[in-house]
Amino acid sequence: MDRPKILLADDHPQILSNLCRLADTAGEVVGAASDGRTAVTEALRLRPDVAVLDIFMPGVNGLEAARLLRRDLPQCKVIMCSMYTSADLITKAFSIGAVGFVRKQSAHADLAPAIRAAMTGRTFVSPSLQNDLTSGQQRGNNGRSTGAGIAE
Repeated sequence: MDRPKILLADDHPQILSNLCRLADTAGEVVGAASDGRTAVTEALRLRPDVAVLDIFMPGVNGLEAARLLRRDLPQCKVIMCSMYTSADLITKAFSIGAVGFVRKQSAHADLAPAIRAAMTGRTFVSPSLQNDLTSGQQRGNNGRSTGAGIAE
């Protein structure tokens, strides 16, 4: 398989630079953006295989950018990467079509595996979030899981 083309978006320049370096181990970084609107515009121009998006960015946030990408570029796999990791946010990300959720604090270990999982049709949640997600789903569904898939 060819190296996947990756676009990243984060409003913090140093974090964006670090994410680009980490993503480059799993594919070819073809673009970077500092807000959701630019991420969508660049994705439509560059046609990446994977878009890694921060959630809270100025203007168009990452969740809205993910929704737009899933609508306008459905073949692009979306991975959310955020320091905000509530079960509600993770569930919302998956409900709009994200295939991965990486905790920024563990991106050094989790970003490349998340990209590889996305490219093989699997979902990914940072292992450090899996217990929180399961607990949140159980509280919100009286013990019934919402079924968000998690790659090993």
